This record gives sequence, C-alpha cells and structure tokens, in this order.
Amino acid sequence: MSQNGRHRIGVYICHCGTNISHTVDVGAVVAHARTLRDVVVAREYKYMCSDPGQEMIRRDIAEEGLTHVVVASCSPLMHEGTFRKVCEEAGINRYLFQMANIREHCSWVHSDRRLATAKAKQLVGAAVRRVWHHRPLEEREVPVRPEALVVGAGIAGIEAALRIADSGKRVYLVEKEPSIGGHMAKFDKTFPTLDCAACILTPKMVSVGEHPNIKLLSYSEVEEVSGYVGNFKVKVRRKARHVDEEKCTGCGLCVESCLVRNEAYIRPAGPPEPAKDGFPPLAPEEESKLEGVVGKYKGGEGVAVPALHEVQAIFNYLPGRALAYLADGLEVPLGLLYRLATFYDAFSLTPKGKHVARVCMGTACYVKGAEGILRAFERQLGVEAGGLTEDKQFSLETVNCLGCCGQAPVVTIDEEIFGYARQTQVKGLLAKYKEKETISR
Repeated sequence: MSQNGRHRIGVYICHCGTNISHTVDVGAVVAHARTLRDVVVAREYKYMCSDPGQEMIRRDIAEEGLTHVVVASCSPLMHEGTFRKVCEEAGINRYLFQMANIREHCSWVHSDRRLATAKAKQLVGAAVRRVWHHRPLEEREVPVRPEALVVGAGIAGIEAALRIADSGKRVYLVEKEPSIGGHMAKFDKTFPTLDCAACILTPKMVSVGEHPNIKLLSYSEVEEVSGYVGNFKVKVRRKARHVDEEKCTGCGLCVESCLVRNEAYIRPAGPPEPAKDGFPPLAPEEESKLEGVVGKYKGGEGVAVPALHEVQAIFNYLPGRALAYLADGLEVPLGLLYRLATFYDAFSLTPKGKHVARVCMGTACYVKGAEGILRAFERQLGVEAGGLTEDKQFSLETVNCLGCCGQAPVVTIDEEIFGYARQTQVKGLLAKYKEKETISR
C-alpha cells in the first residue's frame, strides 16, 4: 500500500550483459528515472533476473518501503513472472509491477546509441506512469465451460476447430456461407508449393462433419457477444434452410421445383415484359439463334453444358428467359441448367460487358500490389469489382489465380494477359480497348 497516500516506486535497469548496455547508455536512463514522479529508488545491474538482482528488489521493498516496482530489461514473456514473484515474496501485490522491454523494443532494433538511449528513457517513463495507476488484484478460480466458438470455416477456422476438438473440447464452428471451405475451396493450387488445394482441404472438411466434438453452424452469423473469458454468451442467427437437414442428401432435386428460386426464369404468358436486368427481352433474331442451339443439342442432359456455352456466346451472359427457352427446347429441368450455370465459373447469370477486365488477387499478385490495381480499375470504370459500366462496355471481376505467378501482378482484358501490371497502366489499357471499339464501328 502507498504510504500517506503517496506511491513509492522503485526502478531497475538491466544491462542484460551487453545486449542492452552496448546500445543504450544505462547510466543515463537511471539518472532520468530518478527525476520521474514518485520514484524513490533507481538502480542498474548487469543481470536483474539473477539471484543478486532479485535480492536487490526484495531488499529495497523492505528498507525503502516501495509500493510499486518497474524493471526495464528484456521481453515480459521471459521474466515478468519472475519479478512478479519477487514482489509478492517481498510483501507487495504482484500486480503492482510493470516491465519495460528495452532489449527487443530498443537496443536490438537500433544502432544509434543516442537515439536508443532517448527511446529507452521514454519506455521507462511510460512504464512508471502506467504502474502509478496499477491497483492490487487478487487471483481467483471461477468455473468455465470447456467449449470454444470459431467464427469462419475457411481453412484457418477449420484447422483451429479440429485442433481444439482433438484436445477434447466442444467446438461451435460458425460459417456465414452455406458451405465450409472459404476461399481455399475455390483454388486449384496453393502458393508457394502448388499443392492441390482440394487434396489438402477436402479431408479436413470431412473431418469437421464427422468429429463428435464439433457442432457446425453453416449459413449462420454471429449477432451478439457478451460475457467474459471463460463464460462468453454468443447469439448466433441461423438462416432459414427450407429443407429438413436430417433428410437432405444434397441431390439438388428440390431446386427444380423451387418456386422462389425459379421465379425469375419462368417465361410469362402473353407479350414479354421488359427484362428486370436492364437488357431487352428476346428479340426475334435472338430467339432464332436459340432455336438453332436447341436444334443442334437436343438430346438430353448430357449436352446441357455445351448448349449453355453457346447461349452465353449469344448474350454474353445467361438471361433468365434464355434459360427457360433452352430448358423447354432441350426437355431438361430448368433446375439442372441453373445448377450448371452456378457451378461453373465460366457461366454468368448477370449481364457482362463487351469487354471483361479481370484482376488476379492470388497470393503472389496480392503481395505485389494487386489490390491497388483493382482500385485503379474501379476509379477509371466507376464501378466496384463485380460491376458493369453504365454503357455495358466493361465488366470488372477478380479471380483467385490466373496461373501466371511469375509475372505477378497480372490482369487480363478479355483473353489478353498483361503481366507485371502497374496502377499507372490501367487508364491506358482501358483506352486501348475503347479505341478498338471506336475503330470497329
């Protein structure tokens, strides 16, 4: 406790052999410490963590009536527990101690002795000001629930959940998407070893589903967190499934009969209404082209993928009325076409521009500035990633990998690849394609 309402602080500066004293003027730091508020003792020693160093602190607590202690030495990870124990043995609360790291945070990262000494003074001053506000604390044991909640079921969340579950703890794994795996599930290979992403991820995904200690909450989001360490309360909102999860096998047949899912793709009777996506309904020449596709591929579900490719070539995306027309013509379920169109990245259910600009956001490209290049495209086109310009000339997309890591960062416009891209090139690249458009007209 403080005497007469005042603190009596002791400050001890460690040489750490030559680790600190080689770069920091320890004597100058000690002299500075003696000028600080409520510091009654300031000393230096070659190794404060040694038995003589610890005894020095015990003696000063007893003889000088110290109420708080500051040690400036190495990382708290190494000896904070040591000095707290010394304080406790000498009769003051272990939490009336503060440690300043002037080795890793000062002497080891600087070569200028004058500047390093000035920084060490600031670190010691900050520690003294902080310990002045410390209050005695008591340690106590409270019951805790041996459970954990992991938010996000990407590869990192999956690995964390499995390790905790393997240690015998109950784990709640929350993922906002309908399926787990995150971005890694979309990769072909992993950087930098180019190992198969699916080969690494799939066994872990299966383990999550089968582990008795993991409760998977997919298609769910954390709405509220309260409580404290060992006794958190988390409110999780699970989105509606519209299926019996105990009976669902993932066959996808329910999609074919789902009115909500297929509503946008049902052809209305009578005159066609204006399309909601901003593009005109099927023109006579477009319907004629679709008839040609149907006549070419009519033969069952096995020809659906190449038929979709040709439809997309006509419209530059897969409009709802075209899918409905194709389903009728090929005599296949509309749900099947929808599943194929959403499974393969080559297909798009939203309109695309005449030109498609793609920015690779894979690891190699990202660390070399791909995010800045993406922002440059967004500024020049006036749309965000995934958007379409008002004149429908350009779409902007991101991809996980283009397989050109050696030329990172990489962008493509249509089928043309531009390696070692820079932000300053974006305006010129777009102008080049606008010029091509003008010439073609």
